[in-house]
Amino acid sequence: MMEPHNVTDHAAWYFVEKVPDKLVDIMVEELEEMERDRVPFEDAGVGGDLHGRNDRTVRNSKVQWWYEDHWACSLMSHYIGIANRRNWEYDLNMLESIQISVYLGKDQGGGEEGGHYGWHSDYGTSKRGDWTRKLSASLLVSDPSEYEGGDLILLDYHNNEIKMPKAKGTIIVFDSRLPHKVTPVTTGRRVSLVTWMYGPKLR
Repeated sequence: MMEPHNVTDHAAWYFVEKVPDKLVDIMVEELEEMERDRVPFEDAGVGGDLHGRNDRTVRNSKVQWWYEDHWACSLMSHYIGIANRRNWEYDLNMLESIQISVYLGKDQGGGEEGGHYGWHSDYGTSKRGDWTRKLSASLLVSDPSEYEGGDLILLDYHNNEIKMPKAKGTIIVFDSRLPHKVTPVTTGRRVSLVTWMYGPKLR
């Protein structure tokens, strides 16, 4: 007998301060080493593969990548799996590489408004064509005392705006179809690790 399918009412599942400070600090050290080695961070684009472009009025941030052989991918995949079992029960099959997202305040060279990302959705097919992003995840690397602004806000299934927690080491997992945004970082520097879990297309 098949178990009943759980129909969720939760837009997001988060693990507050779940990743120990020591592990997050190792990530910070790796990021600082990338900066010392002058690894280039590029302007983040919008619009995906078909309509990709740079538009700082919509998305003003810098990005670089940690690929599937980076140890942080296993960590992110683990917590996405837990959240999925407890909440959505989606069929999942592949984690995308981790995107290192850096939002700079006006005092850090982030422009007049500061680093931000306007309302958007992560949902969309992969280059394979038969997979699609189903779950999105963000790991907060920066301590909230290091910046002002930079709130991750989701629009839930009932059109309510939900502000996500900001504590360092928090992992946030949410349905990739949900509109969400990062409000302008007015001062300081906000760094997060962002990734997506693919699965077969929804039917």
